[in-house]
Amino acid sequence: MNRPSGLSLSAIIASKDAGPDSLLGLSAVSLRRLWLLVPALCALAYPSLLSLLSSGLVLVHGSASPNGVIVWVSVIASLTLALAVMLVSFVFGLALGSPHVRDDPEGCRARSIAHLAFATPSLYVGFGNVAYYVLQAPSAAPIAWLVFWALVAMIALLGPRSSPIAAAMTPLGHRRLVLAHGISASVILLLFIGPHLVNHAAGFWNGPVHIAIMNVLRRVYRDDIAQPVLLALIGFQILSGTALVRRRMRMPSDFLGTVQTMSAVFVGV
Repeated sequence: MNRPSGLSLSAIIASKDAGPDSLLGLSAVSLRRLWLLVPALCALAYPSLLSLLSSGLVLVHGSASPNGVIVWVSVIASLTLALAVMLVSFVFGLALGSPHVRDDPEGCRARSIAHLAFATPSLYVGFGNVAYYVLQAPSAAPIAWLVFWALVAMIALLGPRSSPIAAAMTPLGHRRLVLAHGISASVILLLFIGPHLVNHAAGFWNGPVHIAIMNVLRRVYRDDIAQPVLLALIGFQILSGTALVRRRMRMPSDFLGTVQTMSAVFVGV
């Protein structure tokens, strides 16, 4: 069946028609799978685009040590690139949250990949930190990044049409997990994030006050008891959040729901 032009992204993603498509003679299934690759490909290209941006700015400025206006240009350009990858991933995640694709294992898998691609800026920093601080091999980060997203793209393109049925969470179990997740988040806010933000805000007053507050707070959240508790809460937050997001991936979602799940994945990363 030939599809008329001008269909929305949601319609293309939801379509499972195996007939020939008007674009390059591809079937609707093939075209749909190529569309599902877009967030992963954007994430894969992110470091290379950053490198090209950096090289271009150095070429324009004529120096590897920029100053003045070129610094602001580089900051704005880098943020724009990161936000562009996140925006593309968000659009695909929102489209894949349509009720038309909620029961499709392929669409559910691609929706999860779009959520992971949304966290690209933080995830790439994580790759760099592991390569630099743990492996002591900074050059490994770009290679590992390319391999990781190439594998993710293959999963989106060649993955099985069916997926194993995950153990269903009972409504009572879900409510309890949501409650525990919220309590742990509140404790993290009170113990670390809130005081941390107050500490930085104090820096607008003057530097010595900022340092004095920081030294006091560090005695609390670096305490031999408080610090393990804080790290355990963060670990629980990531694990429980992963379980809750995974459950939501099998449910339809609107704009605000997609904002919630994607921000959760971003913060988890």
